[in-house]
Amino acid sequence: MYRLQPALQNYAWGMTEVLEDLTGRPVSGDPVAEAWWGAHASAPAVATAAHHHGADEAGLHAGESLGLDALIARAPGATLGPVLAERWERLPYLLKVLAIAKPLSLQVHPTLDQAEAGFKDEEARGVPVDAPTRTFKDRSHKPEMIVALTPMTLLAGFRPANAVAQDLVWLGQPCTRRWAEELANATEPTIALGEYVQKVLRDPEAPAALEALIEVGGRSGVPEALAVASAAALEFPGDPGALVALALNVVRLTPGQACYTGAGVIHSYQSGVGVEIMANSDNVVRAGLTPKAVDIDLLVELTDGTPTPPPRVLAERDGAVTRYPTPCAEFSLSMVERGTATFPAGPRIVLAVDGTAAVHGERGSVSLQRGQAAFVPHSDGRLVVEAVGSAFVVEVPTSAV
Repeated sequence: MYRLQPALQNYAWGMTEVLEDLTGRPVSGDPVAEAWWGAHASAPAVATAAHHHGADEAGLHAGESLGLDALIARAPGATLGPVLAERWERLPYLLKVLAIAKPLSLQVHPTLDQAEAGFKDEEARGVPVDAPTRTFKDRSHKPEMIVALTPMTLLAGFRPANAVAQDLVWLGQPCTRRWAEELANATEPTIALGEYVQKVLRDPEAPAALEALIEVGGRSGVPEALAVASAAALEFPGDPGALVALALNVVRLTPGQACYTGAGVIHSYQSGVGVEIMANSDNVVRAGLTPKAVDIDLLVELTDGTPTPPPRVLAERDGAVTRYPTPCAEFSLSMVERGTATFPAGPRIVLAVDGTAAVHGERGSVSLQRGQAAFVPHSDGRLVVEAVGSAFVVEVPTSAV
């Protein structure tokens, strides 16, 4: 069993103090957006052996540390289990906590096939993995789910085309009236919404529409989607991504509620603090609300323009355990609250977010305070978590093992 120290990410949209308070780090005064408890090569957590009689399978003695990615690479069979070691060769998921002070970029993630093709293409063209122009940093898709720790506002998935058309009329510009008419009269809403994204990101009249969006956002009685898009436009002056935001579902989460976004779903987290779990990937194509590069052609290729309801996750409560089911093979997320739960062998991460938690494997135990996490390898067998407060447990679904 290993204690984990997360890698912190200082993105401009982050909050100050929140993640330092959670993880016990000194407050820098700079925005800290994400804490990563995982084994992604770009920012692995640091694993410290909790207790062993002699060296463990990876060669670590008690108190010795190593990046979690390197630890798993040293002993994949023991850490992941033989089946997962053969299937993925690395930890298939990445656990984060996000602290969002202003909107993240509008983004979409590829399917597995798209990620593999894009990665091979950029490798063949000699684009360095750490280059700013690199899109596909690995071969994986990136399905993801966020569970709110505080009230959160998200944008995820397209609204019905006629609803977007009705809101565009509020802006009163020639271009927005034209876009609204095209959406209202569309016989294929999926195609129409994809075309709308292209238009607003390229239309030379978009700046006038953005000015109108900011002005309308200050009025009373404004539809919710307009108000959220207007707030995003204020944060990113001149960025037409705010007009894409207008076409998306507004999702309000209260603590404990969750939202799942699969491949092809445009989304943007707007505000709040949450636990995020995803496939172990950093493949992102951006649609706006960012100073980073926006690849419109690739965005349109990867985006599913189908209108969908807000992609909320229906949690399942069983005693002390709340499970958040998804169709994803790489991860399964549960929350243990004020009670005890048991989990089968596999590579698991336990993160205490409130109060304390005791983590028991078949070869030892650790106690976690708020903001502390442990990696429990497959070789530690069955896992028992006793939560005095709340703790999240990430594992790989048994269907994948």
